[in-house]
Amino acid sequence: MRKTLFGLLALVLGFALAQAPKVDGKIAGGEYAKSYKHEKSGFTLYWSVVGDTLYLALEGESKGWIGVGFLAEKSDKKKGADQYLFYLEGGKPVALDLYQTKRTGAPVADEKEGGKNSILAFAATYEGGKWTVEFSRKLKTGEPTDVEIAPGKKLLLLLAHSDKMDPKEEHKKTERWYVEDFAF
Repeated sequence: MRKTLFGLLALVLGFALAQAPKVDGKIAGGEYAKSYKHEKSGFTLYWSVVGDTLYLALEGESKGWIGVGFLAEKSDKKKGADQYLFYLEGGKPVALDLYQTKRTGAPVADEKEGGKNSILAFAATYEGGKWTVEFSRKLKTGEPTDVEIAPGKKLLLLLAHSDKMDPKEEHKKTERWYVEDFAF
């Protein structure tokens, strides 16, 4: 009985681990459990929750950086948003974990607000103006700069991109979209 239980547990754990997407900047068919296409931006979001970790991929066209963010509830514009921005620097992809301290304007690095970079793994490709970004983070980081994500719990999804790769470029020159009642 004990041997059978151990074997079953190993099989279940192995299956769960096998379901974790490979964070390599490429999205394979069936790699993610769920997807969402945002028609206005043309972005597609893919995700899987494995254990306590969210694996997230974002595809979209942009001449510059691309970003995704989360707000636990509708508040004072973007204030309190947990944001992730991706751009190229010297031809190499860079990922930023950011926090929105004010209702408008540019977000700041989590580290400047007492948090830390919560990105566990990251990879991206940028070819012909099209981004494919993959990253993972814990559902609950325990940081005040990160939104706690609970599968099935609604939140506000933020999508954005810029015509320039410079993440310090004035954000008024960006395109942004808000998706209410989004749930992973």
